[in-house]
Amino acid sequence: MGEDRRDGASEFVLPRKPRDEGVRRGFMKRLAIPGRMLLRRRSTLLVALALSAVVVAALFAAAKLSSSPSSIVNEPPPPADAPECPRSVGLCIERIVTRVLDGDTLEVQGGLRIRLVLVDAPELSESGGPEARDYLTDLCLDSLALIDEDDFQIGDDPYGRVLAVAYCGGANANAAMISSGRADPYHEFCSESEFGGQSWTGCSSPPPPPPPPPPGNCDSAYPDVCIPPPPPDLDCGDISFRNFRVLAPDPHRFDGDGDGIGCET
Repeated sequence: MGEDRRDGASEFVLPRKPRDEGVRRGFMKRLAIPGRMLLRRRSTLLVALALSAVVVAALFAAAKLSSSPSSIVNEPPPPADAPECPRSVGLCIERIVTRVLDGDTLEVQGGLRIRLVLVDAPELSESGGPEARDYLTDLCLDSLALIDEDDFQIGDDPYGRVLAVAYCGGANANAAMISSGRADPYHEFCSESEFGGQSWTGCSSPPPPPPPPPPGNCDSAYPDVCIPPPPPDLDCGDISFRNFRVLAPDPHRFDGDGDGIGCET
């Protein structure tokens, strides 16, 4: 039943939710929003840190791989059969052989003339000279040659040639000329050459005895060949002999550099 009021009317009052409950829920919702934002930021930061760690690990692995010996496996190996100059004092070059002059002299690209050191081949005008030239031609002409200058005789050739060993296509041309019998060891220079101790030179064997001088009017200053005494005064161009012994007083002055060998080639 309604309660008597002053105006005589009765009123039924509906129960209501307390206001403090609604306020509390609204307040909790407002508190939850910053919390969710904080969680999102923290998750984003963790993802960024994880990605950074992956990138750093990948870069480290790539750097380690590039510096490891396995990374050069695919590089071409150096040529195994090409000879190398044992010293670096003298000339050490590779050139194409463009010309063969005789059995112990050839020419390479650039016009450089090479005298095969410790090789004594006959002159073209002598017996066996053309055969020696042809043998050296077959061995070296148009091939790539490694020129190893004699370190003990740099600049010693009076004709400006390079005294050297020539490896034509990997083969020692100096040794081939001697072993084939197309040339003789040049015993006079064995003690002066860098290569004098190597077996191919023949320097370890005693030189053959000089041939007896031919009969005739021969000057004793040239005991191994027959050259008449002056007059007239002769030059190397007037005779066919080359690389012969010269004794004092050398009346024709064939030994211009005083090394005891006349008309050297």
